[in-house]
Amino acid sequence: MERRAFLERLRSHLAEEEPQQDASAQPDLPERRVLGARERIDLFIDRLRELGVEVQVVASRQDAKDAVERLVGERAWGSVACAPGLRWPGISEKWTAEAREAPFGLCEADWAVAETGTVVVKSSADVRRGHSLLPPAVGFFVSERCIFPTVGDVLHELAAVERALPSCISFISGPSNTADIASVHVVGVHGPREVFAWVIAEAAGGAVDHGSSGHDE
Repeated sequence: MERRAFLERLRSHLAEEEPQQDASAQPDLPERRVLGARERIDLFIDRLRELGVEVQVVASRQDAKDAVERLVGERAWGSVACAPGLRWPGISEKWTAEAREAPFGLCEADWAVAETGTVVVKSSADVRRGHSLLPPAVGFFVSERCIFPTVGDVLHELAAVERALPSCISFISGPSNTADIASVHVVGVHGPREVFAWVIAEAAGGAVDHGSSGHDE
């Protein structure tokens, strides 16, 4: 049989086997359940703990600061790397801008993702990427109002509030993890071995506010 005749017969056979598709038909997608504020926060905390993050829920920003001071004292850390705008007098002798030598880095979350336990931090001249990447232990202040259901929600919010994208936006989900071809799991090779998060109640003063998320209606 000639090649052309064979291909025509094959096309004809396939056309008979395949059902006709309605170009206007849309696939049935499951409806996404809208999470309430409390559900979103609880899911975020659960995901963090699943990832190995040490989480503490605090009633105020001052409580978060006090927790950091206790942790720094317990671990006898000599310095804390963070942006100047995040510092306070309580451990004034500890602050440093040099993250390479610091045993602990501290950051403020701009957003967070409930379904993945991800903390999102925008880089700037003061908020350096190294604060969350280079120290062996890092911590994050996360205001409840910064927690969004999905990564897509965060990207939508980012597009809505940012006129120009920053030089770097870090999506951080737990301690640094990797595995080799033999599935040997190693923590801390490419980043921090320990991650801490202080989730600050929405009513607390001084929390970061990026506007209403519109997800609780």
